[in-house]
Amino acid sequence: MKKQYSVPALAKGMAILEMLASSKEALGVTDIYERNGMPKSSIFTILGEFENLGYVMKTHEGKYQLTLKLYNVGMERLAKLDIRQAARPEMEWVAANMRFTVHLAILENDKALYIDKVNGPGFVQFSTQVGQSQYLHNSAVGKALAAYLTDEQLEQAIQKHGMPKTTEHTLQTAEAFKSFLASVREKGYAIEDEEGEAGIRCIAVPVFDNTGMTAGSLGITALRSELPSISFDDFGHQLQDKAMAISRKLGFGA
Repeated sequence: MKKQYSVPALAKGMAILEMLASSKEALGVTDIYERNGMPKSSIFTILGEFENLGYVMKTHEGKYQLTLKLYNVGMERLAKLDIRQAARPEMEWVAANMRFTVHLAILENDKALYIDKVNGPGFVQFSTQVGQSQYLHNSAVGKALAAYLTDEQLEQAIQKHGMPKTTEHTLQTAEAFKSFLASVREKGYAIEDEEGEAGIRCIAVPVFDNTGMTAGSLGITALRSELPSISFDDFGHQLQDKAMAISRKLGFGA
C-alpha cells in the first residue's frame, strides 16, 4: 500500500532516538553521522530540539544521551491502558474455542470485581454480571488475585470480609486458604470446585502488569459436568497462555 504522507524530519528524529536508546555510550554528532550518514547539520538541529524538549541531554564531553522522559511517556501510556481493551480479544478466543463463559476480574475493596464478561456458546448461561463482586476465598478469580497478595494484604481482606461458607466445599480457615494459595502459585492457576455455588466449577489465572504486579485475573466458568477434574491442567495451561498474552500487552516482561 502506497504511503500517503511522509515526514522525513520526524523519521530522522526517531532514528536518532532509537540509536541513542540502543547505544551503551553517549553519542556525538560525528558518531551518529558515521552510523547512518545523515547530514551533520540535520543531526545537530534535531539533537538541539530534542534537548530543548528534554528528551536528550548533553554530557561533559559534548555528546548526547537519552533522558528518562521517553521512558516516562511510555509508562504513562501503560498506566492508562485499559486492561479490558487488552483482554477482550483473548476472552473472545477463550469463549469461542474453549467454549466456556469467561470473566475478567480485578481486586477492588479486597474482593474480586468482575469488569468484563464474554458468554460461552453453550445452552447454559450464567447470571454473573459486570460490576458483581466475589469473595477471594471461594472463587477462582479471587484466589488467582489473592495468591500474589502480601501476607498483610491477605489478612486485611480476611478480617474485612471474613470467610463465609457458601457451600459444603468452601474453604473455612485462613490456614487452609493460605495453603491453597501456595498451590496456586506453584501451578499457575486457581480452581473453584463447587465452593461458591454447588454444581459450578471455575479455573482462573493471574494477569500481570508492566511492574510485575497482579493487574487482574482471567477465569472460565462451567457446569461441573462440563469441566471434569482430569481436564484442569489442560484448561489451566490454555488460560495461562491467554493471560500471558494480555500481560504482555500491559508491558509485562518488557
